[in-house]
Amino acid sequence: MRTGPYETHAELDREGRPHLADFGLAKSVATGSRLTRTGQALGTPAYMSPEQARGEISKLTSAADVWSLGCVLYETLTGRSPFEADSDAAVVGNALLAEPPRLRTLRWDVPAGLERVVTVCLAKRVPDRYRDAATLRDDLDRVQRGERPRARLPGGPRWKAVIPVLLGGAAAVVIVARWPRADSPARVPVDAAPSAVQALAAKARALRQSDPQRAAKILREVLEREPARDALRVERGLLLWAVGQNAEAREEWGRVAPTSTEGPWARLFLGLEALWRLDAKRARPHLVAVPGATGRAGSLARAAVLAMDEDWAGAREALRDVEGWEAHLIRGYVEDRDEAVHPSLAEREYGIALASGIPFAWALNNRGAARRNLGDLAGSMADLDRALDLAPRLVEAWNNRAATRRELGDPAGALADLTRALEVDPRDGKSWSNRGNAKQALGDIAGAVADFDRAVEMSPRLAVAWSNRGNLKRGLGDLAGAVADLDRALELDPRYAGAWSNRGLAKLESGDAAGAAADLDRAIELDPRDPKPWNTRGNARRELRDFAGARADYDRALELHPRYVKAWYNRAVLRQTRGDLAGAVSDYDRALELDPRDADAWNNRGTSKWALGDIAGALPDYQKALEVAPPAWPHRDPVEKNLANALKRLAEGGK
Repeated sequence: MRTGPYETHAELDREGRPHLADFGLAKSVATGSRLTRTGQALGTPAYMSPEQARGEISKLTSAADVWSLGCVLYETLTGRSPFEADSDAAVVGNALLAEPPRLRTLRWDVPAGLERVVTVCLAKRVPDRYRDAATLRDDLDRVQRGERPRARLPGGPRWKAVIPVLLGGAAAVVIVARWPRADSPARVPVDAAPSAVQALAAKARALRQSDPQRAAKILREVLEREPARDALRVERGLLLWAVGQNAEAREEWGRVAPTSTEGPWARLFLGLEALWRLDAKRARPHLVAVPGATGRAGSLARAAVLAMDEDWAGAREALRDVEGWEAHLIRGYVEDRDEAVHPSLAEREYGIALASGIPFAWALNNRGAARRNLGDLAGSMADLDRALDLAPRLVEAWNNRAATRRELGDPAGALADLTRALEVDPRDGKSWSNRGNAKQALGDIAGAVADFDRAVEMSPRLAVAWSNRGNLKRGLGDLAGAVADLDRALELDPRYAGAWSNRGLAKLESGDAAGAAADLDRAIELDPRDPKPWNTRGNARRELRDFAGARADYDRALELHPRYVKAWYNRAVLRQTRGDLAGAVSDYDRALELDPRDADAWNNRGTSKWALGDIAGALPDYQKALEVAPPAWPHRDPVEKNLANALKRLAEGGK
């Protein structure tokens, strides 16, 4: 049987249940070597009790197995041995003379009762450990129910066996030595009965995943009764942060003294909350102040500082051996912002964090955005719906859900979401800008202009607002005004790929194909995953008669976004002009599947079919083009002539 990196010897009882027969004679699965050698004290150093280490072989009892179980539980919960050292001799010395780091300094979210159980298991004096399996089982059951264990420190009982243990739904650890005799009943010093406060804390813990808002309210009641419970104060701050009550979360963490055991975690979360608000100025002092450089909180804080400095490789290295949902949240932040990696990495990290920790609304929001980038629009909507259920005032989630609705072809729904975002925060320039886009998509040009103007007024340093207004001016034919707005956007944010892309399009429409290609080169360099600049650069290269380059750009745009109608249409036009008529018809087919109301595509496909000799196929395409075209369509007269010619040819027998 395997427990961690070791293989142990197990036996089965009459009912087929496995029992660990020996802890000391463990064999490393990785190396195949036995760590216990003839002439040594029996036992693996990392799990060897003090009496084993002293060589008191004749005095060994089941208490040595209790100790070993405590080591396993400690390592399962923290990811490290309680007496970790550089050599076997040092490990044994620590077990004899030193106390392990307090479990909750390494893993703050472990219940205090479980910490007590592990501490009793690791008591150096044999009489201070659990006496038998029944008493240990009872205490573990109490911990799972959120109650206080009965064992005291010092003075806990010895035990005869350890039973299967299930911690928080994780994999069970099964360790059994000798079953207790019927004539040796358990005798455990009894603490006070569980208090109402403990029951409330347990209830809050049970609700942290399903209803963090309610859990936070319960913990407020607990803290009103016992304000010194810093661990619960840190927990309540996390729950408030999860549902978008950031100011209240900061207030809770700010009440935890830096010298408290929970102080490092409070400072860490204060820093992370500011970091996720993109407030680096406030995040840094909290993160660099986190003490305990060798502890988990210190590692998380160092990784967050590196991420804040966009040292993605350094942040990943700092997190390399760090586990826990907090580490996955920071990894999600790193993968989300590192433009060189695929969005699936961020989606995965946020998913792990959300499954094992608190359902943070902003993490659901970020995963929803990542899923949209991956084309999983249903998953994106599910995450964003849940985020807004948890935090209806999370403006970013309203904006992201609007973006997903637009991808789903629901511009009216997008407009409604953005209007709701502005009800929450009427000074949010990004929401004004995005609502301008939604109005533009619905044909409300005057409303779009007003919203973009408002966005620039509210947030004059918001590059996206200038870029979006510039793009609208381009659509209205004000190319000089468009370039001026896009110049301003790039002054504010020279790494804004979308602004480079939009300015490239404006230059192309101004007749400056070379300038457009240069801007689009920069857009692609900054964001190679966006299909739009690839498509537009294909158009610029076609104007510059670089047909091979244009074809490569269209191909890449369609690899990135197989439902990108404009890229299918543009590649079809390129193929048609280069004589690949069959290929052009195929691309027009796909474009029209995605957008059956594109009159130009119907007309062009009809022309390609006619050139291939398929006049019968061209006829319905011309008819459809005239049916879906707007009244002012400039190609109406030529298409009507083509339609008349097609009818005449067919009447003459197709000649």
